[in-house]
Amino acid sequence: MGADNKKNSISIQKLLSQALFKQYPLMILGNLTKNTYSFLTYKDFTSTKCDVAGSFDELIESGASTMHEMDRELFKNTFSRENLLKEYENGTDKVEIRVIQKGDDGILRRVEITDYLVADEDSDDVLVVSLNRNM
Repeated sequence: MGADNKKNSISIQKLLSQALFKQYPLMILGNLTKNTYSFLTYKDFTSTKCDVAGSFDELIESGASTMHEMDRELFKNTFSRENLLKEYENGTDKVEIRVIQKGDDGILRRVEITDYLVADEDSDDVLVVSLNRNM
């Protein structure tokens, strides 16, 4: 790939990322097989209490602690690594729910969480792209 094509490709990726961030201020990339995740961003999202990278299982526990008590189990059960892997094995490529989350400011907000499940082309790992937005 020539230098101009590579530079143009990076510019397009940056532009697409910026557009996605406007709709989804919290974006998470995870490897369900390896139990890892990393944030792309959590700018202007309701809750920012978790680490930017780490164990996916711990991320779900941390996220559940910020949910309204009536949504806590729904969140944990829906987005547990075991459930997402089972959904992927059953042919599901998208898991989505709406929950109520308590923000860092103490205010309850409705949040939409959409996880896309995909296979890593270079391995047998199952990956997740999680897009989150305040409603």
